[in-house]
Amino acid sequence: MKSRIHTVLVLSLLLVCSAFGAAEPGGNGDSIQDMQCGGACHGDASINETSSAILSLTSPATIYVGIPTTLTLTATNLEPSSTRLIGLFLLTDMTGHSDTPQDAGWEILSDVNGGAMNYIEQKLSPGQNETSISWVIRASTLGSTTFHAAIHHGGGSSSPFFGTTAMGFEVSVEPVPENLPRLAADFTPPTLRELDTSTELNIQTQFTDSMQFEWKSEDGFITTSLVNSTGDNSWTATLPAALQPTTVQWRVILEGEGPQQTTPWFTLAAEESSWEVSENAVYLQAFALLFMTAGIVITLQTRLTPKSTPSKYDETPVVLEELALETPPSPTHATISDSTPPPLPAAGLPIGWTEAQWNTYGHDYLAGKYGGGQL
Repeated sequence: MKSRIHTVLVLSLLLVCSAFGAAEPGGNGDSIQDMQCGGACHGDASINETSSAILSLTSPATIYVGIPTTLTLTATNLEPSSTRLIGLFLLTDMTGHSDTPQDAGWEILSDVNGGAMNYIEQKLSPGQNETSISWVIRASTLGSTTFHAAIHHGGGSSSPFFGTTAMGFEVSVEPVPENLPRLAADFTPPTLRELDTSTELNIQTQFTDSMQFEWKSEDGFITTSLVNSTGDNSWTATLPAALQPTTVQWRVILEGEGPQQTTPWFTLAAEESSWEVSENAVYLQAFALLFMTAGIVITLQTRLTPKSTPSKYDETPVVLEELALETPPSPTHATISDSTPPPLPAAGLPIGWTEAQWNTYGHDYLAGKYGGGQL
């Protein structure tokens, strides 16, 4: 019985470790993450080693409030693990808490992988020891913000590696010049589209008289597409259908009374429609599989366990047989005297008695129980 309990406990431990374990050499996926995750998401922060990577941030010289701009992170001197996977963070603080661009009043509109995340994972090619990725961000308020970057990856040892920029990168946000052609303040570019379907982009602008639309695929070749005006400062442009999961980048060149403006490159990823999976349902299925496996193991143990053979020192059967021989037979309730009708008294049946009553109770009468006596 103890071995069965131990088996169930081991299976439960394996299930819990696989579902909630911290170490994920395959990566966590792009997401919104504080710097603290870089030290602990893939393992215990206390065992981290310092990454040899050199990180630097760059941006355009002038950044206007409410207008998208590009922030680029360059990482060199990379020494990743055999998986070639690295994770890169865009941060606005080094405390490890509330340090994402959103916490500082910046909106991430696009990342290099076709999402809008501050933590990006990238797989390097064999022999590649540097990389560069960009975010399109937009400030909601005036003032200055200090940006930082961080990196997390595996290495030659079993310990995770973590590193940050040597110093912060400060950007200043200025007021928008009057009549500057620009995207509408509430315009948010899409980040995903479906396969095998052309994509129509609806773009809203301000102070714009004409627009040019450019896009490029992963090969870097730039193509110009036709733009249609659908109203005042409202435009549409169409991207051809994608036949396989891939990304394209697009931008617009805006003209109006003010100086010509070119937006950053926005990334749009094409992917197959995916089923939404509930995390609770996954855990319920995992526990159901656990109990089914435990039941199979217990059943097999019961059937395969050899039956116990009696010990040659066990005298229990002999003792029971001797006790059975020595036990006297149980007395029977029916005797010959009980089954034979009693003799009638000399005076005949007692007054009020019937023959049937006499045959049944006559012995008691003769014994004096009913006022009678011996003959």
